[in-house]
Amino acid sequence: MSLDAVGIISRDIDQSIAFYEILGLKFQEVGGPDHWEGVTESGIRIMLDSVELVKKLDPNWIESKGAGVVLCFKQESPIGVDEIYDRIVQAGFKGNKLPWNAFWGQRYASVKDPDGNQIDLFASL
Repeated sequence: MSLDAVGIISRDIDQSIAFYEILGLKFQEVGGPDHWEGVTESGIRIMLDSVELVKKLDPNWIESKGAGVVLCFKQESPIGVDEIYDRIVQAGFKGNKLPWNAFWGQRYASVKDPDGNQIDLFASL
């Protein structure tokens, strides 16, 4: 068994695509305008589904509050963490924790995607 994809429910697909493209993903519409997919460098697919599509698939679906899963994007270098954090914030998205040198030996930062999901950025020091 292997992890193949992570699905993210999006209130605004265009905003979500803009956010994740800063992280290097390129998205394609798959099966209609409510489902988009991009592939990370490590081969894991990130799937964006509109709230409308999810409600069609599961009429009893209720939007959750808070993030139970955090996506972590490895950067090539510590300066890369700072640069991508700055690009995300300058593009109008929310920074969550400024880049810092973590005690476990990584440069680390956190941002929020357009739907409030926590996205961590890191690189080895």
